[in-house]
Amino acid sequence: MRSFHSLKAGTGALALTAVIIILALNLNGCSETNTEPDAPYANTPPALPDSEQLKFDFSFFDQANKLEKSDGQHAHFVNAYLRTVVLDAIARLVLAAPVDVFSNAINTTPVVEADGTWLWTYDWDLHNQRVHVYLRGLPVDDSVQWELSLSPADDSYEVLWFSGNTSENGNQGRWVFHDLNQDDRPVSGEILWSSSSNGNYLEFVSLEEDSYGNRLTFHDNDPNFSIEFTLGTGGELGYIRWNAAGEGSMLVDDYNDGEEACWDVFQVNTQCVQ
Repeated sequence: MRSFHSLKAGTGALALTAVIIILALNLNGCSETNTEPDAPYANTPPALPDSEQLKFDFSFFDQANKLEKSDGQHAHFVNAYLRTVVLDAIARLVLAAPVDVFSNAINTTPVVEADGTWLWTYDWDLHNQRVHVYLRGLPVDDSVQWELSLSPADDSYEVLWFSGNTSENGNQGRWVFHDLNQDDRPVSGEILWSSSSNGNYLEFVSLEEDSYGNRLTFHDNDPNFSIEFTLGTGGELGYIRWNAAGEGSMLVDDYNDGEEACWDVFQVNTQCVQ
């Protein structure tokens, strides 16, 4: 039986590992045939989201590697850094594949179909195996409805990986992912984002049964930034906050007796100001 591999977004409890998904040829569905539009449509396809909006930015904590850790005066900041290493790995595992496959559409010229849907068709290399991508965007009022499906090289079937909508020229959106490991392909997670003059927002939420509601959220309200997260079923909400000057704080249930831990502009431990 011939098959090809894909990836799943949204693995339980956010403790994610790279997942290879085997899609068998007996899955229902087949690729659609392009048709010419019966009537003229707008010549401009809908805006693709900027891939930079779909990346968690933890670069502020890179400086932890340069700090003197032996005397403990940077303990709060260093502990926050170690947690962001884990969170960054989670974010990359969740978003790297869908962001990559979506961003490849920018190098493709779409065609408009009879119902007004714009179709991007292109190849994507997945684990050294080429698959076909069908990205469809349908403008509806002030938003765009999206679907991204994968197909093996012979186009024998087509499987929906994620769908959702965007608005504000792609600056605001929501994608829902499906678990391709299961025959009924249930919803496994979602990402939400927004970008405006008030700042940027990015969130991943697990919708799997054993980790429903666990989330990772990033706020970029320059000069103020924050990460909020819940890891593990029934886990407590934690956060890490900082500003452009270098000050920051962290609150998690397994550090500093569950009390907020703060650092100053030099990332030195300090008393928190209420």
